[in-house]
Amino acid sequence: FGAKVLELCIEVGGTITGEHGVGVEKLGEMCIQFAKPELERFHGVKRAFDPDALLNPGKAVPTLHRCAEMGRMHVHHGALPHPELARF
Repeated sequence: FGAKVLELCIEVGGTITGEHGVGVEKLGEMCIQFAKPELERFHGVKRAFDPDALLNPGKAVPTLHRCAEMGRMHVHHGALPHPELARF
């Protein structure tokens, strides 16, 4: 149900983000709202502050893997940084 509400928000010109954090329940919809270049910029900022991808891996900025799971983006080889770390 939540994903449908978020998708409707985007469809009518709204946003799933705002003054608050994105949260894990909204990561998939970020792949709908933002284009690949925008997501790449988000990843660039994340890498600048967390080059080893240790802080909340897979949260706040969707990984390409998560976007692919949502069927929103093609992933080349599906490689994630630090696959040995637990993802929540």
